[in-house]
Amino acid sequence: MADTIISLKDVRLSLVGNTGSVDILRGITLEVAKGETVGLVGPSGSGKSSLLMLLGGLERASSGLVRVAGQDLKTMDEDALARFRRKNMGIVFQSFHLIPTMTARENVATPLELAGVRNAFDRAEAELQAVGLGDRSGH
Repeated sequence: MADTIISLKDVRLSLVGNTGSVDILRGITLEVAKGETVGLVGPSGSGKSSLLMLLGGLERASSGLVRVAGQDLKTMDEDALARFRRKNMGIVFQSFHLIPTMTARENVATPLELAGVRNAFDRAEAELQAVGLGDRSGH
């Protein structure tokens, strides 16, 4: 598919814990087209967060192909993955931490400034507006 933004082929993830190796993901194959909206649902412990960690390059697949935005994440070192995330995705963890002494606008603008985005504060304001939080930008 020419407009594929996410492509997983026979992805497996095994992690080693105190009790030995645990198969977290077993042969996941998935394609997501650019602009497509996908929901990932399942019971606790079914591998949803682990799959998202793979897609963000925060975890490495034990085997299989993980391709996001045209990049094979398996071939990238940690620095390249960090640059890739900065340029291509945003990740909000379940336990996120805002900088408490900064406004919402400043919290959104900070990573934009670090990435060299011009007019970071204007962009932050626009993005807060886009998600219905414009009235909270000064909080």
